[in-house]
Parts: sequence; structure tokens; C-alpha cells
Amino acid sequence: MEKENLKQIEQYLKSKNLSSAIFTEVYDHFVMQISDFMLKKEVGFQEAFVHTTINWQSELKMVRADIFSFRRIAKIEKNLLQMRFRKMMLLAFLFCLLSGMMFYLNEDLYLVIQGCFIILHLLFLLYSFIFGKLSFSDYQRISFHPLLLRSLLLILIIVPILNIAFKTHDNIWEFPLNHMALTFSVVLQIQLLYYRIKKVNILLS
Repeated sequence: MEKENLKQIEQYLKSKNLSSAIFTEVYDHFVMQISDFMLKKEVGFQEAFVHTTINWQSELKMVRADIFSFRRIAKIEKNLLQMRFRKMMLLAFLFCLLSGMMFYLNEDLYLVIQGCFIILHLLFLLYSFIFGKLSFSDYQRISFHPLLLRSLLLILIIVPILNIAFKTHDNIWEFPLNHMALTFSVVLQIQLLYYRIKKVNILLS
């Protein structure tokens, strides 16, 4: 395979706006599959290239990244992001369940743990800003991240309904679900900050 052929593969994949990790993996697969097809079918590069792009058409199709995002990304990228987001939400959900149990068992200890989460969040922010790991525009994008917006929408719908159903509207702070929702949001933001610092794709840029 000529240098110009490799350049054509690279340009094609760059047009799909893949993250660096996925780009490298897909690029290697492309080169391998094109080379194998050329060897087995005894055809030229262009025919093998077209054949390979057709095989990858479904995975590299540009789709909307999220219902709350106007950005379009490759389907293979979206699938990976959705898996990562599901893990993040599961972890946040586990912490919010623990916080709800803690609120019932020992409210003072719960407040200490909740304070630790908030302090950890602030420490992540300070570290990110001081060492240039995060710009203010990045922080703004994290604050309006599709994952947070989706979760916030669910919280705004579910919490008031349950508050009314359990007749807790006189003193909303005493309802454990409100504390669980706060924990969920904070843990989710901590994870978004962590992945951003680690330069892992979380649909920011």
C-alpha cells in the first residue's frame, strides 16, 4: 500500500471526527482489511477502499450525539459514549442510594459525607483550573452537559411528584429523595471533571 493510499484512509476517517483512541483503532482495522481484500481478491486500492468503507458504513454513519446535543458524531463513537455514560450514571445512582440510606440512619453523618462530596468537587475544580487541565469554557460545557441536563430533567419531574405523593411539601429538605438527587448530581459532575482531566472523550469538544 502506497503512502498516498494511507493518506486517503486517514483523511476519510478524520472527516468522521473520531476521538484519537477510536481513530487509531479504526485506522488499523481499515488498513488491515483493505490490505487483506487487495491480496485475496487481487484488486487495486480504490476498489478495496470502497469495499471497506461500505462495510464500515453503518458504524461510521453520522448520528446525533444526544437528545440534548446538536452535535453529530459517528455511530461507533456514540455507542462507546453511551456505554461510558451508563457506567457513570450507575455509579452516581449507587452513591445516591447509599446517601438515602445514610439520611435515614444518621442524618448528621449524611451531612458530613455530603459535605465531603462537595469539597471533593471543589478540589477537582481548583486542581483543574490551577494546573490548566480545565478552561472556564470547558467548565461551562460540563455544567450544561447532556448527561446532566437529562438527569436534571428527570429529577425535576420525579422529585416534586413524590414530594406531593408523600405529602412532604411542608418541609422538602426532610424528604430523602431530595438529598439523593443532590448526591446523584454532584457525583455525576465529579466523574465528568475526572474524565475531562484524564482527556477521555465525554462529548465536550
